[in-house]
Amino acid sequence: MIAGHLQQKKGYWYVVLNLYNEQGKRKPKWIATHLPVQGNKHRAEELLLQTRQQYANSRECSGLLFADYMLQWLEKMRPKVSPTTYHGYRYNVERGICPYFQERHITLAKLRAMDLEQFYAQLQNQGLSANTVIHYHANIHKALRDAVRLDLVDRNVAELVERPTKADYIPDYYSLREANELLEKLCGHWLWLPVMLSLFYGLRRSEVLGLQWRSVDFNNNTILIQHTRIHQETDGRETVAGRDILKRKSSYRTLPITEQIKAVLLAEKERQSKIKDFVSEDYVCLNPNGAPISPNYYSQCFKKFLREHGLREVRLHDLRHTCASLLIQNRTPLIEVQQWLGHSTLETTANLYAHLEYETKLNSAETLKKI
Repeated sequence: MIAGHLQQKKGYWYVVLNLYNEQGKRKPKWIATHLPVQGNKHRAEELLLQTRQQYANSRECSGLLFADYMLQWLEKMRPKVSPTTYHGYRYNVERGICPYFQERHITLAKLRAMDLEQFYAQLQNQGLSANTVIHYHANIHKALRDAVRLDLVDRNVAELVERPTKADYIPDYYSLREANELLEKLCGHWLWLPVMLSLFYGLRRSEVLGLQWRSVDFNNNTILIQHTRIHQETDGRETVAGRDILKRKSSYRTLPITEQIKAVLLAEKERQSKIKDFVSEDYVCLNPNGAPISPNYYSQCFKKFLREHGLREVRLHDLRHTCASLLIQNRTPLIEVQQWLGHSTLETTANLYAHLEYETKLNSAETLKKI
């Protein structure tokens, strides 16, 4: 049904409908009820309902296509979310949601829960995981919630959808032997430094590539995680930029520098000081040309290195999981793992790694033995 509301003007009730022209631009339509405001609210509400039903099937209210509305919503979200989050929204909307609904010419006003469930089913038939489909659903649900708030639709049909069941995520990681083998084979390669820092500190990709010398305090032997390098869109082009804004407050953390790490960093700083004719922008980890590393280039080179050297293929983010697993397997309390990794809550750490915690299992075994 077409969205609309009552409006008072010069002592009379008016019905205002939210219509759209052929270009998808909002075009409110005012309809006089000729009813005085005083004592006629109930009658005016009845006329509002009748008018909305009357216009629901009219050509004038064929309305805004759902795909076009999603593009409008996407543009509104750009300044409200981080560049990384916006990049994910844009991928889902432009690559998945819009092509599907544009082809079927489904309007925002006539979108049904069945339409969404059919869309999710097609995504899964294409091989997408349930968790990925849930990301699409989250974007649609959020967009429709805004549509309800703006009085464009009566209800959020996404709330009626039976979304796919989220699969439990169990992170992959290297064993201690595999981690040491990886570092041994990387020796002398430019990947060695960022991979070593990722394994030792459990840094996210954006954090290790964003580590700058200004954040390394050799006097107090500390590293401050305060800067990242991420992909973002600038003037319609995807670029890589550094940001002093991290994922969340807990991501800002100070970590200690051991003697071994200090020696490695001092040697790298000395090496960089002897290289001329390049601009490092103060970054610790550089590519073979002496420039800051692009996140995608780092991932591609890491994957290629694993294949060429017969190592088990894992994601770069799994180096972070490897760090956590080694800490937990050596009986480090979860609260300390949380602080080391910069998780927002202990619950996040527990959900990911509680299955690895060995100390509590030993205590349970001792209790059962006594019983």
